[in-house]
Amino acid sequence: MKKVNENGGVTPFSKLLGQPTGAKASGVAFSLAAVIPVILSFVFLVFAAALGGMKEEGYETQDWFLYANFLLPQISFVLVAVFYFAYTGSFKKTVNAQKCAPKYYLIAVLLQIGLLSLSELNALFLSFLENFGYTDAGISLPSTDGAGFIGVFFVIAVLPALLEELIFRGAILDGLKTAFGTLGSVLICGALFALYHQNPAQTAYQFCCGTAFALVAVRSGSILPTVLSHFLNNLFVLFMYKFGVTQFSPTVFTVIVCVSVCCLLVSLGWLIFFDKKPDCKQEKEKGNAKRFFLFSAVGIFVCALTWISVLLSGV
Repeated sequence: MKKVNENGGVTPFSKLLGQPTGAKASGVAFSLAAVIPVILSFVFLVFAAALGGMKEEGYETQDWFLYANFLLPQISFVLVAVFYFAYTGSFKKTVNAQKCAPKYYLIAVLLQIGLLSLSELNALFLSFLENFGYTDAGISLPSTDGAGFIGVFFVIAVLPALLEELIFRGAILDGLKTAFGTLGSVLICGALFALYHQNPAQTAYQFCCGTAFALVAVRSGSILPTVLSHFLNNLFVLFMYKFGVTQFSPTVFTVIVCVSVCCLLVSLGWLIFFDKKPDCKQEKEKGNAKRFFLFSAVGIFVCALTWISVLLSGV
């Protein structure tokens, strides 16, 4: 069995989980990414209630509560990263592997502009759900007035771009590549990314983004271009929210869609047809796919259950 730990030594988690392999480590990482936020949220709510923070009516819309909702998943990602690198012993190797050709940053920018054209896909999926009585509750952000914008910028644009890419296009995708090859790992990574966010209204768009980001990461061999894409995506959403922009005039909208579609076709066309690389299945050991799903099963179950709960609560 091929070990992820380049030194082949015993890691702090080896006695509990056995020697690390890419599929196993990535599967556990996804499960932890799904379970830890639930635990942290429970602990947070208990402390908030004990301190009287939940006695006031409308506490759910207050900044302290909203910031906690955005920060707890990011804290969870930090803990998952600590586990992953401690278990695999691959931190130094991972950091050294992040250098990539500058062209991938340009592709990442073009791709993100292109993904804006898929916003209508999200609207169509939401309309489909509404046929069954679902109403999207939307997402509430902390106040962006004055210096508050800096805090929201940090928790909405910066942290998710860094930490979600580190876990999904880093730790999780790395293990998927050892079991499913390029196409399978890219699609599964996108599906897990969409499922993790547990937001029915955003599922279609998040799947497209997650898949596109995974393809960039596979081709470039680095998560840095996808960090840039993810950051730009979240920054765009933040500015739209900040300035209250909900729709564009038909002319402006048409121009934006045309430019966006061109960027999407160019970036994906290059990545798929011209930037071909050997299949990324690094480890052909039989059973890697089964091993990944075995260790990610808890996370998949938790995310699926929450996704269904959110869907039902909106009906």
